[in-house]
Order: sequence, then structure tokens, then C-alpha cells
Amino acid sequence: MKPTIITSFAAGLLLATSVSGIVYFSTKDDSVKAEENKVEKVDKVTEDVANTPTVEEMKEILTSSGYVVQTSEEAKQKEEEQKQASESNTSEEKKEDKEEEQEEEVKTVTVTVSSGMTSYDVGSILHDEKIIKETALEFSQKVDKKGVAEYLKLGSFKIKSDMSTDEIISKIFKKQS
Repeated sequence: MKPTIITSFAAGLLLATSVSGIVYFSTKDDSVKAEENKVEKVDKVTEDVANTPTVEEMKEILTSSGYVVQTSEEAKQKEEEQKQASESNTSEEKKEDKEEEQEEEVKTVTVTVSSGMTSYDVGSILHDEKIIKETALEFSQKVDKKGVAEYLKLGSFKIKSDMSTDEIISKIFKKQS
């Protein structure tokens, strides 16, 4: 080996060591400061935890601000109570609706069928008088399905609200023998 190679290698080691030393000593103060900052942060966190209000204090603060505070168990219990109350209200409403339907009087309407009227016109009259629940179009389609649309009789017919749609159709639309 030549002495120049060994000298170059030694110079490189010396240079690398010098750079590493400079970096180490220049940042040593920063590491000390970082350690001090960590200690200060831990102290602040400890202080914040000590200043955090208890659960009861939090409830009082929120309640005084107008909020309703309850545990998850209390919330679930209230939801169940509300469901039960709504179910009982629904069943009571259904009972009342049935009673109202039973109390309704049977309504009688006289439908006069004149020349040129169609099943749609008859359905419209019956729907307007609230005798049938179907619309005029649905009534007309039902008549067409039965195949009696062309057998619309002229005259006046007494129709009761308790009659079924099929009974009404058979009364107003009759095949003539």
C-alpha cells in the first residue's frame, strides 16, 4: 500500500469525526431544552387534569346552561317508554277509528244516469259523494274488467254507502235479457 492512500483515509476519518463533533456539541443545548420542555408539558397536563371538573360538576354546569344530561341507560329507558307510549296511542287511535267507522250512518245517494254518460262519469259521482273509495278511473277500469261497460242503464238508482263496489256495478250495469 502506498502512503498516500493511508494518509487520505486518515484525513477522511479526521474530517468525519470533526463534523460529527460539531453537530453533537451544537445541538446538545437543544436536547437539554427539549428535556425541559417535556417536563413542563407533563406538569401542564397534570395541572389540567387537576383542574378538570368532576362528572357531577360537569352535570351542574351543563344543566345550568340549559342542557339535559342523562346517562346512556337513562336515555335507553326513556326511548323504551316513548315506544310503549306511542304503541299504546296507536292502538287507542285504531280503536277510536273503528268506533267512528261503526258510528257513521249509512248514506244513501240517488245517482241519475242520463244518455251519453260513461262508467267514468258514474264513478266520478260516486267518488265525489264518498260512496266509493276508488277514483273514477279505478271504478271505470273495474267496470271494464267485468265486461259490463256497454250495459250502463239509464235512470235513477239509490246507492247506499255500505254497498260494495261490485254490488253498485251490478245494480247500475246490467245485461238486458
